Amino acid sequence: MPRLCAIALVGLALAASDPPPPPVRLDVVVTSGSGVPILDLRPADFELRENGVVRPISAVELRTTPRVSPVAAAPITSVDDERRAAATPGTRVFAFMLDEFHVSPGQATERVRASLARFIDTSLAPGDLAVAIKPLDAVSKAQFSRDRAALRSSVATFDGRKGDYTPRSAFESQYIGHAPATIDAARAQIVSAALRDVGLRLGELGADRGVVVVVSEGFARRPSVRQVRVPDIQGFVRAASRFHVAVYTFNPADAPPEADSDPAIVMLASLATDTGGQALLDGRQFDDGLRRMAIDLDGYYAITYQPAQADGKFHPIQVVARRANARVRARPGYWASLGSELRALMEVPSMPVVRRALRRSTSVNIWTGVSRAADGASRLTVTWEPRGTARATTVTVKAATQDGRTLFEGPLAPVGSSGGGTATRATFDVPPGRIQLDMSVLSIAGGTIDTDVRDVDVADLSRRGDGPFILTPEIVRGRTTPEFRAEASDPLASPTPARLFTRGDRLLITVPVWSPATAPIRVGATIANAMGGVMRTLDPVEGSDALRPRFEIPLAWLAPGEYQFIFSAKNDKAEVKESVRFAVR
Repeated sequence: MPRLCAIALVGLALAASDPPPPPVRLDVVVTSGSGVPILDLRPADFELRENGVVRPISAVELRTTPRVSPVAAAPITSVDDERRAAATPGTRVFAFMLDEFHVSPGQATERVRASLARFIDTSLAPGDLAVAIKPLDAVSKAQFSRDRAALRSSVATFDGRKGDYTPRSAFESQYIGHAPATIDAARAQIVSAALRDVGLRLGELGADRGVVVVVSEGFARRPSVRQVRVPDIQGFVRAASRFHVAVYTFNPADAPPEADSDPAIVMLASLATDTGGQALLDGRQFDDGLRRMAIDLDGYYAITYQPAQADGKFHPIQVVARRANARVRARPGYWASLGSELRALMEVPSMPVVRRALRRSTSVNIWTGVSRAADGASRLTVTWEPRGTARATTVTVKAATQDGRTLFEGPLAPVGSSGGGTATRATFDVPPGRIQLDMSVLSIAGGTIDTDVRDVDVADLSRRGDGPFILTPEIVRGRTTPEFRAEASDPLASPTPARLFTRGDRLLITVPVWSPATAPIRVGATIANAMGGVMRTLDPVEGSDALRPRFEIPLAWLAPGEYQFIFSAKNDKAEVKESVRFAVR
C-alpha cells in the first residue's frame, strides 16, 4: 500500500508539472424566443459543459459595437495600424468571401451586389474593418481597412460564374483544365484553400471578433484519401475554432425544394453551425439574414474557460443561460491543439491562396517530412511506394518555391527497392513558406500513368519561442529481421509512406525535435489504441541522438486493428505532442 501511495503521489506531481492547455474563448449570442438580444446576463447566469462535464468559467464579458464617429475611427495606412485595430476589443473584422465560382449569373449575382451594398452603407460601424475577397485573390496581401469606397467597388465588380467554364486568365487556362468535372473539382479546392487562408489571416491579425461572410450557393465536399496538410473546409473549421471566428453563410439563389438533401447546401449549413454562426439558405431573405447577423454582432458575450486537457481531439461544448426562454448560440465545441498540424498552420509566414489545382495520385502513396539540418536549415524529404496493384516504377519530382525557384528536380525509385542506381529518397533544403511539389508517376516503359500535385507548408523555425518543436516523425519498416537490421544501420534509410502494416513488420521510428532554448528536450513515445488509451510506453534506442531519438517496435503483439503513436517533447518551458495513426492487419 505505501508503494502504491508513492506511485500515486509521483503521478500527481508529474501531472501538476504539465503546462495547462491554453484557455478557450467562446463568443456567445443570447436571444429571447422572439429573437431579441438578451444583454443583461451576469456570469452566474451561464453554465458551461465540456464533454458533458461542468467546467468553471474564467470570465464573462458583454461585448457591444462602439458607436464612434468617423473622425475617431482612424484610417488604416499600415500593417501595424491593421493589427492594432483588429485586436482592439469591440472591433469587428469582416472578411466577405465572394465565391464567384459557385454563384449563378443573373438574379443571384444582382442580389449579392445590391444586398451587400446596403449592408455596407447601413450596418458597418465606423470602427469596423472589412475586406472583400474573391477565390483567386491573394489572401495574404488583402488588407482589412475602413475604406468603404474600396469595399463597395469590390462588391460592385462581383460576377457569378457558376456553370460558366470559360477561362478568364492564363492561370485558369493553364492549370484548372477544360473538362467541367475537372474545373468543378479545381474550383472547390481553390475556394476551400482561400477560406482556410482567410481564417488564418484573421488569427494572424489577432482579430478580437473575426467574422467570415461566405456568399456562395455551396459546393459538395470532396474528401481526399489523405487529408494531411491539404487546405480544405475542415482545415478552415479548425482554424476558425482556434481563433474564435464565426462564419455566416448566405446562399443568394432561391433555395431549392431539396435543400436539406443537397450536399452543397448542407455544406453551407454545417459550416455556419460548426463555427457558431448562422446560415441563410434562401436568397429571397438575403437582406433579412444580413440584418440578423448585424444584431448578433452588435451584442454578444465573450466567455473564457480553462479546458480540461490538450489532446488534439474535438471536445463538444454546451453553454446554457439560466433565463426563461433564453436561446444560446455558440460553436458546438473546440479542437484541442496537438501536434504539428495547427503549429504549421499558425507559423507559416505567408499563406497565399492556392493558385493551382491540387491532386492526389491514386497509383502511389507519397510521404513528405520536414527535418532540421545541423546548420539550422529546414530540409524536406520525399519518398513513395506503389499503391495496390499499380505498375509504377519511378516518380519524377520537381520542387519549387511559389516564385518559381527550383529547389529539386529528379527521379525517385520506390522505398524498399534496390533503385537500380536511382535514389529512393530526395532530401533538399527549403525556405520557410509554401513549397510546390509536382510529381509524375511513370511506368516501366517510361510513360506517365498518373500525377500528384501538392503543396507543403514549412514553418519558420527561427520564429519559434522557447518551447520544443516536433518535426515530422519518420517510420522505417523492416518486413524481415535481416531487412530491419540493414535499415536500422543505415542513417539515410528511406521512411515509408505506409500506415498499414502487417503483424510481421518491425518499425524504427525517428522523432526529430528542436528548440531555440538551450534546455534539454525530453522525448517520449507511446502506443495507444484508436481512442487514445495508452497500451505501451516505448524506450529510445540506446545511443540515440537527443534531437533525433529512435524507437524500435515489433508489431507481432498487436491484434489487427487501428492504433496510434503519440510522441511528446518537453523542456522546462512547455510540452508539445504529435499523433501518428496506423493500422495493423
